[in-house]
Amino acid sequence: MVAHLNRFLSSGAGLEKTLRLIQSLAQIAAVFSVGSTAVRFTTAKLQLALTRRFFRFFGFIESFHRVSTLLSNGGMGSVPGWIDLAKWTCFGLYFLLEDLTILHAMDVYLVPWEGRVMKEANTFWFYALSFSLLGSVYGLLFSASAEPSPKAKDEKKDGAKPENEKAKPVTNEKANAPETVALVRQIVVDGCDLFLPITLLGWVPTGNLVIGLTMVLSTVLTGREIWKRKRQKVKLDSRGIEPRTTPMLREYYTTKPQAQLYIRRLGNMLHERV
Repeated sequence: MVAHLNRFLSSGAGLEKTLRLIQSLAQIAAVFSVGSTAVRFTTAKLQLALTRRFFRFFGFIESFHRVSTLLSNGGMGSVPGWIDLAKWTCFGLYFLLEDLTILHAMDVYLVPWEGRVMKEANTFWFYALSFSLLGSVYGLLFSASAEPSPKAKDEKKDGAKPENEKAKPVTNEKANAPETVALVRQIVVDGCDLFLPITLLGWVPTGNLVIGLTMVLSTVLTGREIWKRKRQKVKLDSRGIEPRTTPMLREYYTTKPQAQLYIRRLGNMLHERV
């Protein structure tokens, strides 16, 4: 359990989700607090939000890389390809515009255009989440198409059914179940995250409590998947040491068995002489 938690918090994604969960809890706590306590929770929420911005500071590189991959690999020949292209383009523009205001958010270099840039950034964020939600809904409706099961294929091959009888497509529900669950989870996550940009843009006055609760839900769902990936067994080297072990611990694990072996041999030699 401790090793899994260590791997989860050592990863950038796991640490970012942990900070996001603490931020959402601080936002909820600020709603039910008054006076100086509410000010402290609000300050913690703002500082955590600023800290999390550094985790996605170079997010535009990955987004535009995905756009380049879609364009180079001919991903424009399908509806999901167009949706992914629009989604990652909007995500890249959102990250890039948000990065332009990082010095203003740190109170290092204040600029008068920070509000306008962040408004455009949040607009692209809304578009990106909308395209992501649209892609998940499209995949849920059209990707789980009816495919003949192996049993149906064998019957067709053996000629068990007459030719005039129409073969009913049998959907492989067990094979599509994990993909369906992932799509439904992504729809819930995107739906929860959509409350943030529409609130920041002033389109829908949702309130801090609703924002905090939706952040908790989306963070738990996404963090759970990261936790599952980090729970996978780590391959050990020939000496039984984890590859990510620090040099000091690696030296300790390597030399300790040898020292015990030398002491055991010395004890055997003394015992033989006696």
